[in-house]
Parts: sequence; C-alpha cells; structure tokens
Amino acid sequence: MNNNLQLAVNHALADARFARARMLAANPTMGLDAKRNSAWCEYGFKEDLTFDDLYRLYRRGGIAHGAVRKITGTCWLSNPEIIEGEKADETRNVTDWERRAKGIFTHRFWRAFAEADLRRLVGRYSGILLHIRDGKDWNLPVTRGKGLEKITVAWAGALVPVEWDTGLNSRTYGQPKMWQYMERLPNGSTRRVDVHPDRVFILGDYSTDAIGFLEPAYNPFVSLEKVEGGSGESFLKNAARQLNINFDREIEFSNLASMYGVSVEELQEKFNEAAVEVNRGNDALLTTQGATVTPLVSAVADPGPTYNVNLQTAAAALDIPTKILVGMQTGERASTEDQRYFNARCQSRRGDLSFDIEDLCDKLVALGILDAVPQKTVIWDDLNASSGAEKLASAKLMADINSASIATGEQPFTGEEIRVAAGYEGSPEPLEEDDEEEENETSDSAGKS
Repeated sequence: MNNNLQLAVNHALADARFARARMLAANPTMGLDAKRNSAWCEYGFKEDLTFDDLYRLYRRGGIAHGAVRKITGTCWLSNPEIIEGEKADETRNVTDWERRAKGIFTHRFWRAFAEADLRRLVGRYSGILLHIRDGKDWNLPVTRGKGLEKITVAWAGALVPVEWDTGLNSRTYGQPKMWQYMERLPNGSTRRVDVHPDRVFILGDYSTDAIGFLEPAYNPFVSLEKVEGGSGESFLKNAARQLNINFDREIEFSNLASMYGVSVEELQEKFNEAAVEVNRGNDALLTTQGATVTPLVSAVADPGPTYNVNLQTAAAALDIPTKILVGMQTGERASTEDQRYFNARCQSRRGDLSFDIEDLCDKLVALGILDAVPQKTVIWDDLNASSGAEKLASAKLMADINSASIATGEQPFTGEEIRVAAGYEGSPEPLEEDDEEEENETSDSAGKS
C-alpha cells in the first residue's frame, strides 16, 4: 500500500515538473526577475492582459474602480467649450459657427464623451458610434451633409476591427476598413453588426502594443486582493470557532455511540451538529465525556504594512496620491498639497482630451456635419482656480497694500485690478441714461412738492 502511494506521489511530482518546464519554454521571460523566470507565475501575475482582465479589475476592484472614477470625475468636473479662433478670442461675442456647434455639443453629448473617456481608461480604447441621419445601414459609408442624431459609447471588448486596409498606396493604410460591434439587446441577447469606419470614432489606442491606464498597476492590484482576501479569510476562520475534541485513550467509542443511538461511523455527524449548535447559540452547552474541547485559532497578522506597500505601488503606477486614491485625511497640509497636485495632473490631462475633441470635430467636418473654420480651440476652466473666499481675501490684501502706500503717494493696484482679483469684471457697468433721467425726474418732482 505504501509503495503504491509513493509511486502516485512521484508520478504527480513528475507531472508538475513537466508542466513547469513547458510553461518556462512557452514563457522564457515571465516577469522581470532574470534569475527566476517563473516569478510572475508563482506570484499569480498574468503575463498578458486582455480586455476581460482589465474590465474585471475595474468592475470588482474597489481601488481600481475608484481610481478611474476619480480621474474622469475631476477631468469632467465641468464641460469644455469649443470656440472659433484662439483662446484669446473667448471674450468676444459668440460667432455663428459656435452657435451651430453648441447645437451638437450639448450637455448630453459631453456626458456620453465622458463615459467614453472612462471606458478608454479601463480597456485601452473605447468607441463612439455616430448615428447619422442618412438612413443607410451601418456597414455603408456616410452620406455627407446629414445631421448627427446621437452617439453611442462602446467598450473595447464590444467593438473590434475585423478588416484592415492593406493597400500600400491607400490613404488609410494600416487602419481598419470595417469594425464589428457586438450589441447587447435589452432582453439579454446579443447580435454582431458590421460598422463602417465613417461611423466610428476611437478614443485611445487599439494597437497591439498599447498600454492601458490600469495595466501598470495590475500586479499590485492582484497583491492587494490577496491581502484583503487572505486577511478576511483569517478573521472569518477565527470567528467560526472550529472546535478540536481530544478524547482520552480509555474512551470506548462504541459505548459513546450507543449512548447517542447511532453507529460509530455516524458519531462524527453528532459531533458536527454539537459544534454547529455551540457556534450558533450564545448559551449553548457542549457535554463531553473524558474529552477536551479547544477552539482552532491562529494568530492573524496585521495586513496594514503589506497592504500599504502595494497601495503605494498602485498609486505610483496610476500617478494618483494615496491620500486622494483612498480618501485619507491624516494631515491637512499634506491633503491640500496632494489635492493641488492631483488637480494639476487632471488639468494637464485635459490638454490631451482637447486633442481628442479636436479630432472628433475634424471628423464631423469631414462628414459635412460641421462647417470648416480656419482655427478652433477647446477651452476648459482652471481646476486649481481660487475659491470665492480666497479671491475676496486677495482683493482685501491688495486694498490694504494700497492703504499702506498712501504715505508714499503711490497706488500699487488700481480699482479695476482689485475687482478682477475679487472675481468680478474689470470695471463696473455704468448706469444707463434712462435710469439717470428717471432719478433726476424723481428728485425734481420731490423738490417741487
């Protein structure tokens, strides 16, 4: 019997060694450790990440979900504005082109664009399907000059290229000639629809070597899940109070089984029922005869240090301060500085979004939905702009400096500069002549009376 068991163990170990050898042959550089090529496999890290892996991480990973939401929530705290000309022209009156563009770029449009930006962060790229009022099938080119009815946002896993332009002299060489969209109907069924590139706008990079937003932080997220799940399982097992019953060697199990009216083989079930009753009730009694009952409790290690190491690695990969990522408010000064840094990071990312918005405008111009203009600019508000109280405090400080400079005969700040610092227009609007005449007539009539 022992010989057969030894043979089975040896056979299992041989199979494990062969499987490990095959894995190393297929993945000679599995990880960054040059000495241990299978390090990532032992750590539980995947070598290649698919959209399903990233989507699962976003859907079930609390830190990853919060990171994506914080980035998009801050970047899209307010909607952008597209103006004709340069940024310096934003103070002039609205042009006819801007008025027509606002009919397309509505609040609902920007909400859909923000959702596409979120999905791009999750899956390396996302798609915007353009519903054109031309009455054609999705797989046909667009008829120029028709209006835009609405847009639909698609995940990267639901919109994939199925045909590529391989013509060396083609203007669209290396780009998809046809996309396939897997549409999920309300009843849960799906259908696949071919979509012409004219009706698709892509946010992100769909090339095979693209790096997603969550991809560099995937390994520490896996470690975070192990720490969370392992510590939670340890607490659960200790709280379950599994019991160990140690009987004396003089006890006859046949007599004990006959006392319960069961066979010796069924005696274990009686013990299990007793343990369940003990764990279920607050005042349950466990009767033993010549036995010692002890709970199986193991010491639970503090998961904090290990968790924090992986959290900092994930925060560095995502370029989000840990206090912003998890909402820690341990230091007011540190939290304020982290918030300013994060706002500046999102403000910088708005510059990249501006290029995406301009590309979408160019596509709408090419489809005849928008008119072409010599220059257009995407403008955003400042995320690090001072609050109303801070602006008033700055204006008060400027006024105090003017008061302190009276002795020198100089006035460092003008009244217009102080109004601008307070958040108002440069100079107050003068009273209209009609209002002045009414005031004069009122004063004249009062004098006569």
